[in-house]
Amino acid sequence: MTLNNGDRIALTPNIRILFEVQDLAVASPATVSRAGMVYLDIEELGWQPHVTMWIQGKREKGEYFAEILKELVEKYMSKVLKVKKLYCTELAKTSETACVINMCKLFDALCSNLKKEADVEMEAFKLETEKWFVFCLIWSVAATVEEQSRREIDLILRDIDTLFPHANTVYEYYFNNEKKDFAPWDEKL
Repeated sequence: MTLNNGDRIALTPNIRILFEVQDLAVASPATVSRAGMVYLDIEELGWQPHVTMWIQGKREKGEYFAEILKELVEKYMSKVLKVKKLYCTELAKTSETACVINMCKLFDALCSNLKKEADVEMEAFKLETEKWFVFCLIWSVAATVEEQSRREIDLILRDIDTLFPHANTVYEYYFNNEKKDFAPWDEKL
């Protein structure tokens, strides 16, 4: 192995080194070929590996919590992303992966204290988690669409589940933690 200063370190046949790189912006072709690096662009991988790792990290809060999140991702994510891609327009183009990563970060930020209390039944906890998930999905993945496209997101979310009141669009509501339900943003004004 050759170091930056030109010194060489002899490696025996039983030694293997694993390099984990963020990108290959400063790597020469010789470095890539010698080290045997394989770089996969995040857009080629898609958003699923990130979500899988995110859910794995939630297992510390309990297996049931990770399973709930897995079900919610399967229930909402692909459908909303498909509608967004096919029927919606954005002011500034965003990548699916970046939007999903932002959704995970928003969920973590808003739901860091979300946990099943001993006196709360499982279905109530699952419903609360779902409402938080959908709220975070709206204000990350679906937040980038133009005003006219919001109706498409509204329709797909209402088609998947009837969590929201019938008046207005899903963008007109926030999750009220005291009531454990969606409430109009007008209450905050």
